[in-house]
Amino acid sequence: MIRHYFKIALRNLWKYKTQNFISVIGLAVGLLCFSICMYCSRFVETTDHCFTNYARIAELNLYDLQTDTYFSGTQTALSEELRTWAMGEAEAISCMTYSRLRSFLVGISQEKSLPYDLETIEVDSFYYEVFTPQIVAGNWKIASHTPNAVVLSQSTAIKIFGNVETAIGKQMTLTGRLFTSPETTPETGGTVYTIQAVMEDIPLNNSFIFMAHVDVLTMNDSEGLFQSRKRHDLTGARTFVLLSPLAGKVDLENQFRKRDYTYTLYNKEYTVVANGIGGASRNEAAFIFGWVTGIVGTLILLVGLINFFHFLIGSFLNRTKEYSIMKMAGCNWKQLFSLLFVQSLMIVFLSSFIVVWGIELIGNSIDFSFMGINMSFSSGLLIEHVLQYITFLIMFCAVICLLVSVRIRKISVQAGIHGSNKRRGKQWGRNFMLGIQFFICWVFVALTVGLFLQSEKTTQTLFHTLTQKEKAEIISIPLDYPFMKNKEKLEMVERFKQHAGVKDILLADVAYMGGVSGNLLMTEKGNENSWVEIEILSVPQHFFSFMNIPIRQGRTIQTKQDMVLDEAYTNRQKKDVIGMNFYDRHTDYTVCGICAPFQANVYYDNGGYAFQLYDPSDYVGHCYVKCYPGQQKEVVKWIERIRCEVLPENIPYQVKTFLDDIHEVQAIEYIMKDIILFFAVVSIIITLLGVYSSITLDTERRQKEVAIRKVNGAGTRQIIWLFVRLYISLLVITAAIAFPLVYIVLQLWKQMYTVFFDYGVCYWAGIFIFVFLITVLTIWFRIFNIARLNPAEVIKSE
Repeated sequence: MIRHYFKIALRNLWKYKTQNFISVIGLAVGLLCFSICMYCSRFVETTDHCFTNYARIAELNLYDLQTDTYFSGTQTALSEELRTWAMGEAEAISCMTYSRLRSFLVGISQEKSLPYDLETIEVDSFYYEVFTPQIVAGNWKIASHTPNAVVLSQSTAIKIFGNVETAIGKQMTLTGRLFTSPETTPETGGTVYTIQAVMEDIPLNNSFIFMAHVDVLTMNDSEGLFQSRKRHDLTGARTFVLLSPLAGKVDLENQFRKRDYTYTLYNKEYTVVANGIGGASRNEAAFIFGWVTGIVGTLILLVGLINFFHFLIGSFLNRTKEYSIMKMAGCNWKQLFSLLFVQSLMIVFLSSFIVVWGIELIGNSIDFSFMGINMSFSSGLLIEHVLQYITFLIMFCAVICLLVSVRIRKISVQAGIHGSNKRRGKQWGRNFMLGIQFFICWVFVALTVGLFLQSEKTTQTLFHTLTQKEKAEIISIPLDYPFMKNKEKLEMVERFKQHAGVKDILLADVAYMGGVSGNLLMTEKGNENSWVEIEILSVPQHFFSFMNIPIRQGRTIQTKQDMVLDEAYTNRQKKDVIGMNFYDRHTDYTVCGICAPFQANVYYDNGGYAFQLYDPSDYVGHCYVKCYPGQQKEVVKWIERIRCEVLPENIPYQVKTFLDDIHEVQAIEYIMKDIILFFAVVSIIITLLGVYSSITLDTERRQKEVAIRKVNGAGTRQIIWLFVRLYISLLVITAAIAFPLVYIVLQLWKQMYTVFFDYGVCYWAGIFIFVFLITVLTIWFRIFNIARLNPAEVIKSE
């Protein structure tokens, strides 16, 4: 019997092979995109679930009853005080510092050491009891009793040493003084740490440093917060409690209230409360990321499911006559259900095969990293998620097959064979599903166009005194290396200048896309209450000519006492600032000129810039190079060769352009636009396939009606309008619903920027015309063919 079910299912799949092919591909693509998006959503939702004791870990926070706010972080002394108590509610109390980037010189062998910047967290020995890290090499107990001990993550150990076993016993030397270091520690660092253990990587969805790798855990750290004299003045730590199996967070808080315990910080008393791990410090950006990816994935899946269920239900109901004859031959509803279910299972399994194959094909290529955010996908876990979704899909298919079977069972054999009197011409259900698909298309297309326009707008706005061509031709060279002496950097720059293609070089203490030299100045000398916020850049004398920034009034900087303000700041003062004095704790400045506005950020209004003279002998952090026309490629090769000779082997020697720097910082637009473009293309293709299938069925089913209309005098124009008006109506109605929703999204999105693209009439009209044209092109061929039918041939075939 099962063989018979498969045979009938195959025949019907082949009979409507085009529609079923569309259904399979649409469902597979939709399910694949949905699985990837939901992986991200579930990744955010399961933050900290990676820890074995997740359900029993409580995070302690300081709470202000008067202002109803949580204090950011805790002091290390909190955990020390609580450990002196005899609390049955707590098995262990651990404290850890915030993650910070530390620069180390790592000894690879006796002859070679390489510099690395590693994300480091200082922990106490109780970390092991609370968070149970999996040690793959070395010994945690030894590390917990060793001064300046390091526990390295597995991926970092492999990256540096090649394997985890080699890392044990190696030394790492701190190359800079920390803000918590003792006063005896020199500015160049020098403190030696020893790698005592290697642990499995902490999953990226942890609340310690969300979506970023933790490279190093330090213990008994002489340079850290736990042993610092400043420890009672700083709160850069978090305190966690491993609750007893029979205790909860409420029990722990009851213990605090029973003892009337409060924690005094900066002469103010705070209530100590217990939350779930990461509860009070929930990452809002991560929360938004999870919701956005979930919504996007659901929309894409909905587009694919609509085609799938439309074809599935339509093919079932179109075979009512066949099923009625089977019913008359003795087929019961259970056998009919089995027949329908086998057919739907075959489509689902075909789609599932494509999805699993797609996951295996793309593998780790969908991992991404930008602006310190990392996301990695486990193929095994992703396939596990897909199998869960497929299970739900199969259950849904079973429900549909059951409903169709019951419906056919209820109708009489005569009505099933000869048809009922119900009108089917309007196809309300199908049109509603097409409308949903068009609605989703409008949303994705509008957002895609918006992201492209905004990325173009931000690129033009940032450093607007340079043209796009000039930004792409300026070479950007990072020199912010703690392991290099400033003299060595200047010598490297001198070698850069030796190439004949180098036109000009601009040195800076910071990358102009990465920060500023300072942000505070006094308007009255020695008056600490006269500080004003203004972005400060230390620049060489030729900075303004290099960046094509015109001087509107006065002159450029020539001495260390000169200062140039940009018009963004002077316009706010509404007075003549030439000759005005500003001060910091070391230098008196006199405003000697006013330049055109300097735009280095589009996310917030900085209030203006002040430019002071830069001395490269103090510190060089970045270098910009201009080349003569046609010489850029040769200069890049020259610079990369020099960097390859000078820099350690683990430091990338490739250089980028100034435009690349802009794109890297504006990653939200430049990465998101490609992602949303992909989803937009997917939704458009699936929707157009659904439209093509619908118009095919319409033209085939209504051939007799068209023939009669032509006999009665209808022309080609009237026949075309007969079919196209439905799709025009769907486009107009769904656009009228989608565009206001997109407008609201744009209004919210606009709040992130100081400049935003123009989403006026041309924006909406362009999107509508684009979707309208591709829809018309999709259905034109089918409509044109039926409009040219010979009525006699149609009637003869009837």
